[in-house]
Amino acid sequence: MVLCRSSILQRQRQYQNSEKPVYLRLPRSKLYFGTFLAIFWTGIFGISAGCLNMIKGKKAT
Repeated sequence: MVLCRSSILQRQRQYQNSEKPVYLRLPRSKLYFGTFLAIFWTGIFGISAGCLNMIKGKKAT
């Protein structure tokens, strides 16, 4: 067992004092949120393009 000080209280204070939105407070949250948004908007774009093609009467290839 390694004897080292626990940094939980320090991290908790840092997390609670942050002015950022809750979903961007954790260390890698920008990466996760950015990836989510990229996938989300790609899906929205694909659905919109498909709907426009259906309205125009184009067949899917």
